[in-house]
Amino acid sequence: MRTLAVIGAALLAASASGPSATGQVTPTNDTLCHPSSNPYDAVTAAPYSHRVLLEDSHVRVLEILLPPSAIEPIHIHALPSVITGDTGGGEGAKFVYTSYKMVNGKFEVLETETVTPDPGYRTVYSAPEGPHSIANIGTAAVRYLRMEIKPESCSK
Repeated sequence: MRTLAVIGAALLAASASGPSATGQVTPTNDTLCHPSSNPYDAVTAAPYSHRVLLEDSHVRVLEILLPPSAIEPIHIHALPSVITGDTGGGEGAKFVYTSYKMVNGKFEVLETETVTPDPGYRTVYSAPEGPHSIANIGTAAVRYLRMEIKPESCSK
């Protein structure tokens, strides 16, 4: 399941308050209720791979497409999510997932992980994700749906 969360979350930020002591960023309420207002939001920063299928005050549903050889720019997912889709495993899927931290206004690599998913359709929960990027270094295109859950305060 972790494989889909890593892959899906990556496929499938800077804020007004700035980075925390750990170099991670804390999303503002505006980012949580209107994710695309953040320049590092997945739809804003990586629009060729993240498309909004539905958005209201409760949820945002994204379609995430990543063809072979595609490399996404650094982006975030500020909201908790449910991710569902075929892992692409068994069909030549392979990814490089890179996480980042903000240091002195610039992104620095925290960790890079190569992931070869097992085959199958999965549905997983994903906590919000800080700055990351993904490269599809395999031969299979992948498609996921990511349902981002907005806080109750957004619907008031």
